[in-house]
Amino acid sequence: MRILIVTQYFWPEEFRINDIAKYFAKKGHQVDVVTGLPNYPSEEIFNEYKKNKKKYNNYVGANVIRVPIFLRGSGSPFKLFLNYLSFVLSAIIIGSYKIRKKKYDIIFTFATSPITVALPSIFFSFLKNCKHVLWVLDIWPDILRELKIINNQFILYVLKKIVNYIYSKSDIILAQSKGFENIISENVADKSKIYYFPAWSENLSKNNEEDILPDLKKYKNKFNIVFTGNIGEAQNFENIIRAAEITKNEKDLQWLIIGTGRKLDKFTELVNNKNIKNFLFLGHKPLSQIKTFHNLASILLVSLADGKFLSSTIPGKLQTYLKSNKFILGFSKGSSAQLIKESNTGISVDPSSPTALAKTIINLKKNPKIVKEVSNNNYGTEYLKKNFNKKLLLSELEKYFLNNIIKIKIIKNTKNIPFDKNFSLSGLNLAFLGYFIKNKIKLNSNIYLWPDGIFYKRFFYNKKVKKIPGRKIIDEIKIPNNIKNIYIFGNLNFTSKKYLQNLYKRKVKHIPLPYEDVNYLYKKYFDFKFLDSDLIFLTLPTPKQEQLANLIIRNNNFFKIICVGGAINMASGVEKPVPPIIEKMNCEFLWRLRTDTIRRLRRLIVTSFFYILGELLFKFRNMDTKILNEK
Repeated sequence: MRILIVTQYFWPEEFRINDIAKYFAKKGHQVDVVTGLPNYPSEEIFNEYKKNKKKYNNYVGANVIRVPIFLRGSGSPFKLFLNYLSFVLSAIIIGSYKIRKKKYDIIFTFATSPITVALPSIFFSFLKNCKHVLWVLDIWPDILRELKIINNQFILYVLKKIVNYIYSKSDIILAQSKGFENIISENVADKSKIYYFPAWSENLSKNNEEDILPDLKKYKNKFNIVFTGNIGEAQNFENIIRAAEITKNEKDLQWLIIGTGRKLDKFTELVNNKNIKNFLFLGHKPLSQIKTFHNLASILLVSLADGKFLSSTIPGKLQTYLKSNKFILGFSKGSSAQLIKESNTGISVDPSSPTALAKTIINLKKNPKIVKEVSNNNYGTEYLKKNFNKKLLLSELEKYFLNNIIKIKIIKNTKNIPFDKNFSLSGLNLAFLGYFIKNKIKLNSNIYLWPDGIFYKRFFYNKKVKKIPGRKIIDEIKIPNNIKNIYIFGNLNFTSKKYLQNLYKRKVKHIPLPYEDVNYLYKKYFDFKFLDSDLIFLTLPTPKQEQLANLIIRNNNFFKIICVGGAINMASGVEKPVPPIIEKMNCEFLWRLRTDTIRRLRRLIVTSFFYILGELLFKFRNMDTKILNEK
């Protein structure tokens, strides 16, 4: 695969996108990364980068393409706005020039806050005619409203429009939590493109503790509450400090806060004003040192302010906490609290109650057996292996990429139908191509096509591929012996059903479908799982049958689907066959206009328009094509 990653943050900055780039490069895929200049969380560009920029042009085989940005500086709202905007504009203008000679199969966006980082990706996916995969790690602009960072309703309205545009232009949306998946679903019409894709534990290496923290010894025998990560409103630090004030006279209790943020000075001043001596801000530490602080911790603290959208978040640190096998105290609700409960690694308290947090900490200090039970039973690592296995998750991501490469795979005859694997088969004709350009139909690795109409020649003009009428698929298909059940979803009259039973010598189960939204149809009529011995015919018009097939593909381990439209009625003789001269001219669509004229004429106009648009926009240019079983 040829993969382009778009991310504002990349190595030597420490984010999980580094793991993704490394994984795909080591697997032999061509990986390019469009990113900014490394400066997070510092106020300036990293010194090691300035000393040797060429060293950072390649990361374990991934080619790094850097574009200039306005630096974050002190992290004031205005400077952050310039930082975010400069990356979007610089990536689009300068990034486009730097990748002008390259071809890609997939554009992947690492969408930390702000999600506007996806705008260059959408532009690139249009230029390169490839799919865009978006990994959503923050819900914008809802969290901004919830944290009261932005209160202006007009600005929030504009941001909401931008976010919905980004969602609509993404072919696959990966949500970092189940809560995110539900929230995104409320704003996306095509819910079949949304998948749950969580983060994994960061790699923590062991260092010499004495070198990292010279006075470490004085903390070793204390009850240490360790927090790592960003320090801000979202992390509920005002309430954490209120809880710390309650516990400030507790003997041998120590708060160690590792990280930084825009409000660090404010919170440091607050701690000093309250004279909390056992609450230390230790600043940002490199990832290589975090394991030392995990080892030092009696309990690890994860906190999020109260709110619908914040409660849907799973902080990235939580998976890394699990790896430490330490007791986790959640000062949060929702997804993170649920994870802590399911993993048996700790407890959570109401994020609006500093008193509850303080009392819980004092109780845990007095009951060390409760705290040590997590470590003694390896609850964290066991849950991590089952639910956040990095190797399995990255392998799953690779499948998302492979399944969404735009490739037309065509069968030459009915003998080539791939019954030995999962598949969905449709006719390659004007309707398919028109709705494909309209983004109503998705191509993925399970979709195969037969040459139908005249437009298949657009892709296979110089190859020995002949047209196959839909009724020929019905009449000539050789169904393997392992297929025991045939399902027909859609229109099918009694005569056509008897015809299929006599033809295939199997029982045919017909499930009529009303004219409804495909998501509604799937929920109501597909409340069971298909077996490897099932064959499915869909007799709906394009693109509904392909959309329904996509839902079947997503929700079943086994599927063998043939999207035939009205071909069964033609094969059985219920519908009058096309005159040979019209068929020879590949003008069946004109013949079909004699019935249901208004609907079919409207569809012909729409699909013709979008097909022509696709040609004008070069959407079919260099599209990969493959003839099944061709050597």
